[in-house]
Amino acid sequence: MRRLIDMADIAAYLTQELGGRLQALGVSLDGPLAVAVSGGPDSLALALLLKDCPLMTALTVDHGLRAESSHEAEYVAGLSMRAGFRHETLRWHGDKPNANLQAEARVARYRLMADWCRENEVSYLLTAHHQEDQAETLLLRLGRGSGVYGLAAMPEISEVPGYEDIALVRPLLAISKALLRNYLLNAGVEWVEDPSNLNSSFERVKVRQFLQSPPLDGYSVERLAATARRMRRSREALEFYERQWLCVSVMEREPAYCFLSYASLAAAPEDVVLRGLAAICRQFAGADYTPRMEKLERLLDAMRDDAFAGATLSGTVFKPDAEGVIICRELSSCVERSNVQDGSDWDNRFEISAIGDTRGLEIGVLGDDGWKQAVTKWPDLRGISVPHIARLVQPGIFDAQQLRALPLMGYSDLKDVTLHLSRKPLIRSKNRAGSD
Repeated sequence: MRRLIDMADIAAYLTQELGGRLQALGVSLDGPLAVAVSGGPDSLALALLLKDCPLMTALTVDHGLRAESSHEAEYVAGLSMRAGFRHETLRWHGDKPNANLQAEARVARYRLMADWCRENEVSYLLTAHHQEDQAETLLLRLGRGSGVYGLAAMPEISEVPGYEDIALVRPLLAISKALLRNYLLNAGVEWVEDPSNLNSSFERVKVRQFLQSPPLDGYSVERLAATARRMRRSREALEFYERQWLCVSVMEREPAYCFLSYASLAAAPEDVVLRGLAAICRQFAGADYTPRMEKLERLLDAMRDDAFAGATLSGTVFKPDAEGVIICRELSSCVERSNVQDGSDWDNRFEISAIGDTRGLEIGVLGDDGWKQAVTKWPDLRGISVPHIARLVQPGIFDAQQLRALPLMGYSDLKDVTLHLSRKPLIRSKNRAGSD
């Protein structure tokens, strides 16, 4: 903030700042919005600042990890009713993991909220990540050896991992935690304190405690958050050139593989090439996050070596050819067969469009047995110039154990069913997923 704000001005200031950021991000206050509300001060403040939005719904996830979680969800529901906005409690059912509990709980929380958003045709999920969260994320990633992409920390808008149609919006990244708490205090609103925020066995809590009394002035929350914003600009510049390199260098081919010339590995600055390789891995692995930078560096060094014999990284196969590298999905990493359903996806890479009666039909990786069936059923396939590894990892349509169709290659003996598979694009208008 550039000026001191009196307590009476806090609500007006936050409302103006929040509205300005949402407008800049293309989020309409008149459209449907979902706000993640845990009951903590930050998320409660965000929900109350948006309470007059006509189509806003607060979402609380009862994770069941603490006995108090159901009471906390009830508290948020009651506050929402008194404040006059809609509220939904989403429950995480089933067994809970013993390891990586915080990370798994976070994945489950976003999955539950994104599923609700999709079911209710809500395109924007807002969270109350603030300036301190941004500074903590920067330090955590610095400790992991992150590069530019990781040190850019959290963007104001991204995709919910695994949900390209749901935008995750963080409009409070420039707002301090103290200001949000003062807003609630001024409004006479109580909040819930999560005891895990004091558990120093968690890395983020250790960083939070470090920032409360940093040994150097340069480690202030404000300065670290400003650094993250500058790194975000650098990341956007790199992404611009990464997309250019992908457009020029990567030749996408059917069925679902691509070719990369050896010359292209030296056709751009090394960091741009590394980012391009990361995007390739994301697409072929159907993953939301990229491999770690040190793994990408080893892959690039190997491909530049005359003795390169092939490599596998993040479910993606890199196989040398006379003029370059053939890249496709790793056979053993493909998901198991699943039922063919219109509007579903397979292997997190292909969206299925189906017309007709698909009962009994399954989609799965072709494999050796499937390819043998294919060339028996359609003999002209024997002459195609597709690398063997790319043939085996394409999706096939099966009825029991019998191959019925190869949608990517246009072969089918299905009489009353029309199938089409759409690949998620390798080159996107803007990369939102991944960090290093």
